[in-house]
Amino acid sequence: MNLGIFIVGATTFLIAFAYFKISAFRKIKNKESSWLKLILVFLVDYFVMATGALMSGVLFVSIFNMAHG
Repeated sequence: MNLGIFIVGATTFLIAFAYFKISAFRKIKNKESSWLKLILVFLVDYFVMATGALMSGVLFVSIFNMAHG
């Protein structure tokens, strides 16, 4: 049960972060960008997504366990 709750928390974060990135990409779509900058942004985003998914999953499981004793 805890694994399912963890997956729901992680998925919730990833979907919200993906919508945020899509809207940010649409905003700068027409501007020139260097590949180095894009790679750096990708690495930072990957770190944020991995950390956020992990923390959201832990948060959902913690709340579930507190609510159900």
